[in-house]
Amino acid sequence: MSNPSSETLSPLLFHSQSGQPESLSEQLLGMKGASLVKLASLGAPVPPGFILATDLCARVSASNGDLHGAISDAIGKGLSQLEELSGLKFGDPADPLLISLRYSSPLPVPNQPQTVLYLGLSVTAPDKACARHGQSRVGWDALFRLVRNFGTEVNGLSRFEFDDILSTVLDEEMVESQHELSAEAAEKVARSALEHYRQQAGREFPQDPRSQLEEAVMAFISRWHSARTRAYVWEQGLDDLPGPALVVQQMIVGTGDKASLAGRFSTHVPGSGERRPHGQFLQSAQGVDLTAGLRMTESIARLEKTHPETYSQLQDWAEKLMAHFKDALDIQFTVEEGKLWLLHSRPSSRTARASLKIALELADKGICTEREALRLINPNVVEEFLHPVLDKHHAEGPLTKGLPASPGSAVGQVVFFAEHAVELAAKGIRTILVRHETTPEDIDGLKVADGIVTVHGGLTSHAAVVARGMGKCCVVGAGEITVNYHINDMNIKGRTVSRNDWISIDGNTGEIFLGQLPQVQPKLEGGMARVLEWADKYRRLGVRANADTAEDAERAVEMGAGGIGLCRTEHMFFEIDRIPVFRKMILAQDEKGRSEALVELLPLQREDFAGLLRVMDGRPVTIRLLDPPLHEFLPRGIRSQSRMAKAMGVPVEEVQRRIEHLNENNPMMGHRGCRLAVTYPEIYAMQVRAIMEASVIVKREGKKVCPEIMVPLISSPRELRVLREQIEKVIQDVRQETGEDVPVKIGTMIETPRAAVNSRAIAHWADFYSFGTNDLTQMGFGFSRDDTGVFLPAYLEQNILDIDPFIQLDKHGIGRMVDIAVQDGRKSNPDIKLGICGEHGGEPESVKFCHGLGLDYVSCSPFRIPVARLAAGQAAVDDPGSEND
Repeated sequence: MSNPSSETLSPLLFHSQSGQPESLSEQLLGMKGASLVKLASLGAPVPPGFILATDLCARVSASNGDLHGAISDAIGKGLSQLEELSGLKFGDPADPLLISLRYSSPLPVPNQPQTVLYLGLSVTAPDKACARHGQSRVGWDALFRLVRNFGTEVNGLSRFEFDDILSTVLDEEMVESQHELSAEAAEKVARSALEHYRQQAGREFPQDPRSQLEEAVMAFISRWHSARTRAYVWEQGLDDLPGPALVVQQMIVGTGDKASLAGRFSTHVPGSGERRPHGQFLQSAQGVDLTAGLRMTESIARLEKTHPETYSQLQDWAEKLMAHFKDALDIQFTVEEGKLWLLHSRPSSRTARASLKIALELADKGICTEREALRLINPNVVEEFLHPVLDKHHAEGPLTKGLPASPGSAVGQVVFFAEHAVELAAKGIRTILVRHETTPEDIDGLKVADGIVTVHGGLTSHAAVVARGMGKCCVVGAGEITVNYHINDMNIKGRTVSRNDWISIDGNTGEIFLGQLPQVQPKLEGGMARVLEWADKYRRLGVRANADTAEDAERAVEMGAGGIGLCRTEHMFFEIDRIPVFRKMILAQDEKGRSEALVELLPLQREDFAGLLRVMDGRPVTIRLLDPPLHEFLPRGIRSQSRMAKAMGVPVEEVQRRIEHLNENNPMMGHRGCRLAVTYPEIYAMQVRAIMEASVIVKREGKKVCPEIMVPLISSPRELRVLREQIEKVIQDVRQETGEDVPVKIGTMIETPRAAVNSRAIAHWADFYSFGTNDLTQMGFGFSRDDTGVFLPAYLEQNILDIDPFIQLDKHGIGRMVDIAVQDGRKSNPDIKLGICGEHGGEPESVKFCHGLGLDYVSCSPFRIPVARLAAGQAAVDDPGSEND
């Protein structure tokens, strides 16, 4: 075997005896190609084939067709090698070498073409070409599949119209699937498909097998340059990828007699992680038939009875491959006339609990190390351990039971259409979306529904796969339900449940209950706690919590927080005993009046901060001084304004005048944050005094304290210099008054673009930075985060944006600003501490990005802390610079 040379454009041959090295990369062979080469190198029974590598395809594409002859030569060379290996000849009308063409991208991208099967089949006499497979039906069925896939993937014709041709004949013959058709009926389907192709493509279907293959190859290469694919690749910052690789592989025919079949074999049960064979198969089928939904699949367990030798071989290969890849696996296979062929192997799909169980099992058995086990768990799914479970102690029995497709629980009002789920979600009402089965058109409803129920479908159905990906509770295959879409109700064993009735579903058992069952929050314990211990062992990045109360702080400590990264002091002022006093301060006409009100607030703030410091007991507590504009603390409605005026003993007109005075056209960029302290320095002076006096109190109680004072919304180094001087004066006053010297850090939030690019100057006055990426995203994009619902869904749907930048940190724009601020800040102040707060601090990809930037910590809501801990641990073990075990 030789690598494809830029001079010769040689294909890369692989087969089960070729022993290719495993060092060939996905960037050269694509993901699917690299997987096949690895399987072949292990001696697995892989159908022989050759790969047109990414650099070869890229050169052909860049030549604007000038190298078409060269790729034709490469294809010819590869076909000659396959013919020699198989003893069959491509294009032979009697017993041809049949080919499948598979797309092999270096990364998952949208708009990938589906595999084209049966290339090389005689168009005029397919029954004779497939005679060795026992039935002439096989040949006509193969021709239909070839014409449909070629028309769809090469010429862009509608697949649905081809499927309609098949459905019409199935109805006429009164059978349910292709393999039940007679040879005559299968021929009718194939000939109708050929005629449909002629009408829609404006030409006859290509008769020459070599022309079919080369045309398909060129179409696949050009798909990489579609606007959608290129936009996605560019958005990922991977626009230097050369393009796709293409796998040209000997076709394995699974549609023959009963000794032929196709299936998927999983080493573990995806819902539980139990170590036992799982999957399904179909007699007389190709792999695509498993997910088409036209036939009932059979459990892989039955394969042990019907085809014991095949079952035994699958088990043996599953054990070998799992030991090699150090992961649970899904294996796609086809059996042709009794001979087993492995078509693909990949990490298995799994739920949160399953991924935990699998990782622990593989580590305990020595199949993988702790570090490798950490990589097997998607950090997002950790949240599923924090999802509530149903309290069934006082519940009646379930209405019915389906298959537990995605764990957790959900309680909501029944809806039968995606748009109704969207409508109720906009009103804050929880919903359960019930469908016969879901399709991609239901995606908007699936996103907002709290839970999903389908009448049909199995654990690999659309609803099951989507729900597991979203981390939503889902029950599928609830066959006792009869849905009537016309009148918006469903019948379950004689009981009617209508739209907006409440139900509760259990994704762990598949049970469905009438009414609203209580939900209980589980705790982190057992295996999950052990995995988090591994993550803590390896992670370099600290994880803190956003917490505003002592109760929040206690929950954060339970979740493993190493401190508080953001305490939003404004939330304290909304308490019922604080808001009247704070409003008195806002209505005051001068500094004297404001100071009098602040004196009343001082002991309340002091106790708030003392509570946080006590709970954290020496862990850092970063307290952000007042940030929102003052008008947010005043009532908007006339009735509320009248009640406020009466309580404060002032005319309602005075309240309204003050509200009008504070009104701003763009308050998020107005008189808020540090700008309040510049105009009303007494506000921050009170808060700093409360922080320092609370620190002294808790220190005298024998506890350790580590307060950090954070100034929000800085955009100029002069702002921070002026405010730091004011803060240090109050700190010094408290030290003199108490005789206690409590160390305290003073820092700022970097949340404006100007602050980010002026980091070198600002860092001179800061002991730490905390990147406020919510506001930094808002200002960097020019998006109002309160109004993005109007347009952001369209941006995501049209792939203008790949991710919601308020959910996952925009690495290429906002992340670039953070990177600039980090680098420049450390140049000016090598000892500066750097962190991030906001919910980006609990989003796994954002956490890993922060690790790469060299931040010291991330901070997020208490319930996201386990996610951040695991993501930080994974970032460390994935870092090439990290230490080995």
